[in-house]
Amino acid sequence: MTTKDSQFAKGDILTVTIDALATGGKALTRLEGMVIFMDKGIPGQTVEIKITKKKKRFAEAVLTKVISDAPDQITPRCSHFGVCGGCQWQNMEYSKQLEWKKRFVSDSLNRIAGAQDIKINDPIPSPETFFYRNKMEFAFGDKRGDKTVGLRRYGTHNVVDLHECYMQSERTMEMVNLVRDFVNAIPALTSYDANARRGYLRFLVIRETKHTNQCMVQIITGKDTTNGDQQHRAIRKLGHILQEQMNVTTFIHSLRTHTTQVAYGEKTIAVLGQKSLTEVLNFENGMPSLSLTSHADGFFQVNTDATARLYGTAIELAELTGTEKVWDLYCGVGGIALAAARNAADVFGMEITPQAIESANENATINNIDNVRFVSGDVRGALDNEPSKPDVVFVDPPRSGMNPEVIELIMERSPKRIIYVSCDPATQARDIALLSSQYTVTTVQPVDLFPQTAHIENIVRLDLTD
Repeated sequence: MTTKDSQFAKGDILTVTIDALATGGKALTRLEGMVIFMDKGIPGQTVEIKITKKKKRFAEAVLTKVISDAPDQITPRCSHFGVCGGCQWQNMEYSKQLEWKKRFVSDSLNRIAGAQDIKINDPIPSPETFFYRNKMEFAFGDKRGDKTVGLRRYGTHNVVDLHECYMQSERTMEMVNLVRDFVNAIPALTSYDANARRGYLRFLVIRETKHTNQCMVQIITGKDTTNGDQQHRAIRKLGHILQEQMNVTTFIHSLRTHTTQVAYGEKTIAVLGQKSLTEVLNFENGMPSLSLTSHADGFFQVNTDATARLYGTAIELAELTGTEKVWDLYCGVGGIALAAARNAADVFGMEITPQAIESANENATINNIDNVRFVSGDVRGALDNEPSKPDVVFVDPPRSGMNPEVIELIMERSPKRIIYVSCDPATQARDIALLSSQYTVTTVQPVDLFPQTAHIENIVRLDLTD
């Protein structure tokens, strides 16, 4: 075994103590003047690692064994923890999780945006730290001939056959167990093999509402290769069973032929029950509740009550008076736009997905809001064709952040205020660096939607520089 006093190389096994966590959740230690990034672990643990890559100034490694626990480590709730890739931090107190997430935000703004001496507010915690998710995507697998249903094994494409999970609801695991028993009773239903690129069962997606008692189950499969559509007919039977035994309000059978392992159906084969779900966001700051409808592939934040805190805080930071023209870029099903509309003169929302815009318009009708206008299409193209000049702009882009051309188009209109919501502090900081020629960061407010993981939502308010 290589010791700390010697040089090390790719393939070496080292014993180290974890010093800190890096943005995104990787653990790190410093050795021989280099930083070693590990795939997992928490500060204070002494661990055995294997070096997988060595560069001039840093190295990468995988954690192979925990030798001794961290002094403040706690016992994880789930027996699958450390094997399943769903949670990273169940062995860390929630207060410590929030401390590290705040540090991630601070590090990104300082290192990438060059924003020094900016106060980072303490993260707004999630109302619940377990059973908080409203959506889970499970994969089908195979283990010695038995079909499995679960999440990916940490760092691999293999499926951990889950028999407990504390991220969604207890009813979720009842449905997972029912689906597992059903598919194992029918030999014609085979699990998809990503390496061989064959097999039928691909994904099980379960979505639940927090406040309206609705549930959508989506089974995503490959093509039926049997005589008489035996596989498709079996899935339809499964849908009826889930409706009868688990009170599922929507069952969708979707087809995916692309080999990329993404839980997205390219074609709908069958729909039983309602075509969409309607959730209610209950705000804590006196704002009226908001009803939001979304379809099977529509984006909706996975933590309902924490989302109400996220959107409510974004609206508060905007300081709307009722006279402003507002833009909501990457508006999804219209959550922020509709919440803002009640305190603005008019709102213009943009989103690339036509189905999301369909839901956004439906949501405007449901909530009796008539001072909003939604457009589907690429944000760059939509902005090129939009003559209005906004006073306030909300942006909530995907993890990759905004395109530089979109940032230029925003700055050309010079809104007084930008409220930037992001699920990735690093790409957010990159975009803020581009905006800094005209805008000053005045508020940074993290909001935690993802307990037990390293992910954090962050809101930054930027004001037009005088």
